[in-house]
Amino acid sequence: MGLGLHGGAVAVVKWLLKNKSKLTITDVKTKQELKNSLDKIKTKQKIKYTLGGHDIKDFVDQDLIVQNPGVPADSKYLIKARQNKIPIVNEAVMFFGLYPGKSIGITGTRGKSTTATILHHILKTKIKSNVVAGNIATNPMFTVLDKIKKNTWPVLELSSWHLENMAEYKKSPHIAVVTNVLVDHLNRYKNFAAYKKAKLAIVKNQNKDDIAVLNADNVHSYGFAKQTKAKKFFFSLHKKVRGAYLCKDWICFYDGQKKSRIMPIQEIKLLGEHNLANILAAVTVAKIIGVGNKNIRLAVSKFKGVDYRLQYKGRVKGIDIFNDSTSTTPDATQAALRAMQCRQVVLIAGGEDKQLDYRGLAKTIKEIANFVILLSGTGSEKLIKELTKIDYPAYKLVTDINKLKNAWRLSLKHVNKQAGCILFSPAAASFNMFDNEFDRAKQFDKLFDGEKKTKK
Repeated sequence: MGLGLHGGAVAVVKWLLKNKSKLTITDVKTKQELKNSLDKIKTKQKIKYTLGGHDIKDFVDQDLIVQNPGVPADSKYLIKARQNKIPIVNEAVMFFGLYPGKSIGITGTRGKSTTATILHHILKTKIKSNVVAGNIATNPMFTVLDKIKKNTWPVLELSSWHLENMAEYKKSPHIAVVTNVLVDHLNRYKNFAAYKKAKLAIVKNQNKDDIAVLNADNVHSYGFAKQTKAKKFFFSLHKKVRGAYLCKDWICFYDGQKKSRIMPIQEIKLLGEHNLANILAAVTVAKIIGVGNKNIRLAVSKFKGVDYRLQYKGRVKGIDIFNDSTSTTPDATQAALRAMQCRQVVLIAGGEDKQLDYRGLAKTIKEIANFVILLSGTGSEKLIKELTKIDYPAYKLVTDINKLKNAWRLSLKHVNKQAGCILFSPAAASFNMFDNEFDRAKQFDKLFDGEKKTKK
């Protein structure tokens, strides 16, 4: 239910076909909208397709329903399936049910992909077969399931939607990491408490032999410690903890008895305090598994970041360009603005609202951004109201831009050629103008690449 465009469901479909399942695929999107996904399903086996909407008849006589993370749990079709006592799972529940080895699960409102990728790079120095998969768009879980060995320690990025079903089936990874819990996805959850409950699932069903790694600087993540039976480790930018923390200008690790210095922070290439926290989370897990300090230092010092997460693209006309398209919340864009080291920032932002608060972002924009260009959308409208309330100068703001290429041209026009940079960090969802945040990111990359070619 929900083939989608990210690739996770296609990977599940291929695995089910390989295992001789009789399949029905249903999605509210049309055949044309799903063309990229449908083209990847090549089989002689008969598949029943219900596209452009769901049919209640498809939810009456099935042995199993695989719910795409994008499908809301309160869907009337899923309610019908439950009435018919049909089990409902998602790719994460299936993975944890099928993979016989120990795994690492990483969740959080921000930093999941970066933490998972850094950890993967560190673990690869010791475990050559290690993989990173899950919510991270490049590698769905079911593309790696049959390839990995029992001692691979797969690193899985888990969204709150993955975790909803995992809670129902009482599944948790052996090592669970929570990068942070911030207000987000209130367009999907009835309130913050419901969203937080979904995140809690990653540690709730751990036992005393499992390990939880929690952000000690985030009150909600830290609070999870009281709600899990697992052994607790932490990471912190501000205090000594059992886990990884900062000691002067070094990353240190304390296991409860012995402290060791891992590496100086000046060797880290990633920008921003939030990325330093992501590194601390990854280092904590690596030390627990037994990776040596030398290996950790080498892997972290070489790591240049994840695509579209405050990604430095290069220079155009002497201007530094950053693609942070996966920042879909005000908190994420605030972190990106604070990471900027240029003196004058032109911010391209905006999109659809997820029922979030834009007051804090407006204040950060007034403090840091020299010029703001806002794409069309309900999130942009909320941000404009907050900027107006705090008297952000009207001459520094352009609104209601309905094409990304127009925003790009305006940013080049208004950036300071001597001391400026352009930051694309939307602080909002993408679905009013783009397929998803990755489509949005790729379109920005095309504009950047086109400008570089023009310059040549």
